[in-house]
Amino acid sequence: MKPTLDFIGKNIRFLRRQSSWTLAQLAKRVGMSEGPLGRIERGVNAPSASVIYRLTKVFGVSVNALFAEAEQDLHNVRFEGAHDPFLVSIGKEDAILPAKIQSMAGDIIAGFQALEDICNARKRAGIPLSIPFDPTEQGIRVLSETVRRIMEIQHGIVFDYFELFENQGFRVVVLPLPKDIDSFSYYDPPNQNAFFFLNTRKNPERQLFHLAYELGRVFILTYTMQQGIELFASEDEKRPYGQKPFTARHAANRFAANFLMPKKAVFDTVNQLGIQKKHWSYELLLRIKHRFGISAETFLYRLEELDLIDPALDEPLKEKIYDHYDKTTFGEPDFSRRLLTPNGRLWDLVLTGKEVEEGRDEVLEVEQTLKKWKVLRK
Repeated sequence: MKPTLDFIGKNIRFLRRQSSWTLAQLAKRVGMSEGPLGRIERGVNAPSASVIYRLTKVFGVSVNALFAEAEQDLHNVRFEGAHDPFLVSIGKEDAILPAKIQSMAGDIIAGFQALEDICNARKRAGIPLSIPFDPTEQGIRVLSETVRRIMEIQHGIVFDYFELFENQGFRVVVLPLPKDIDSFSYYDPPNQNAFFFLNTRKNPERQLFHLAYELGRVFILTYTMQQGIELFASEDEKRPYGQKPFTARHAANRFAANFLMPKKAVFDTVNQLGIQKKHWSYELLLRIKHRFGISAETFLYRLEELDLIDPALDEPLKEKIYDHYDKTTFGEPDFSRRLLTPNGRLWDLVLTGKEVEEGRDEVLEVEQTLKKWKVLRK
């Protein structure tokens, strides 16, 4: 009987941590004291039938997920009963969202879905969110190229990524978040879609990078679910001297960089202008980076990766960029030129829903919820 207690408790602990909840937070959601729940997690006590039922509802999983005897079995079945969007978590390094932010996300997600129902709008994403890839630097580059091809933008430069994502059916929400939170996302299994939350306190360049970063995290999550194993190394995994582990966080960053700055697009831009490696100046760097809508720092790193800049210029340019960041609290040099339309689809649904007589009252309630959380309207 002891092994049974062990794996049930381990499964509960795994699901709790994947949901970014403390033991106390889960106990409150399940409606029991923290002590008894802790004993269940440690395998000291077995959960009653009523506790098992409440746990499956809270986690949004089937009973099979709690009784999976092996870790791979748990990965395979944990989402088979998931009916609600859940926070995307792809590694131990993911921070736990504050309870207030989780509550806010839940309110907005429920409101967004209600608007889609009232307006009879599409809920499913326009592109597949489960795409096989090789968990390597090369594999992530190929994945980003595949996604751009499916979105029919290939190697072109996009001027409004918010509109691009919303045209694909994604739910993009821009609103004030704590300064230490750049972004987070929720995956919606039944609709094969996602909600992306971005901090309006960040400049457009950082918002765009984190939008692409979160999309990368979603692809990593869905393929990890499909494979039933962890695809990437952990932060503390030992590697030969000088080598850094390729973690899920690093992979998501690489996806964002490749997605926003495709290799061919960067090469074509540089070649069209005849820019030689030793000809990069601070002013030229700022002018060209605006085409891709990313930060000066990110564009400089991309030029380094693609061997398009003389290494002797790296440090002088970085000094100027970081000096500006220090003086302006990460304000973007030469200001932000990218024009974005935040929350366009969300507020369009509000206006559309107000014209649907039977749903008007509910739409007004959703509108008040969005105003409560200061969801930006333009």
